[in-house]
Amino acid sequence: MEQFKFDFFKKEHSSQTMNVVTLSKAECDKVFASFCSAYNMEKQERNQVFDIIQDMGIPVNFTNAEDKNFDLSCLISENCKRQLPTHLYVCWDYFYAIDRFDFNDIVKYFSDIWYPSVDDIIIFDDSYKVCMMIRHDGVIYLLNKNLRNKKQIQRFGY
Repeated sequence: MEQFKFDFFKKEHSSQTMNVVTLSKAECDKVFASFCSAYNMEKQERNQVFDIIQDMGIPVNFTNAEDKNFDLSCLISENCKRQLPTHLYVCWDYFYAIDRFDFNDIVKYFSDIWYPSVDDIIIFDDSYKVCMMIRHDGVIYLLNKNLRNKKQIQRFGY
């Protein structure tokens, strides 16, 4: 996350903290390799990952991240029927920059993390069961490694 966002956050929420860890370059590379393995992508497609997710993923038609009442928690809960993740990762810049947030922080402070019009991000958990891309215009694409094609996913209401 860019420093100016941290600065704005501190200004707006002076008495609160957000638990975020920025991964090193080596850790980002390792996470990208795991992501590629989970979704059968080629590592050389790194600079096309947002386009690939848009092509492979299913657009979420019932909500948009720009909506006033957007609830990231509900969207993730739909994908995690059994247990919510404790952490979520936010990928910026083609997996060259990744931040790990506590689940509650990313849900509570989502509007401080994702900025409409400028940010394309990928949010995922440790197991890659939760994976979504949120485009700069608020359109959301879901990936699910257990559902291999769009028809399977559409049966689940996405």
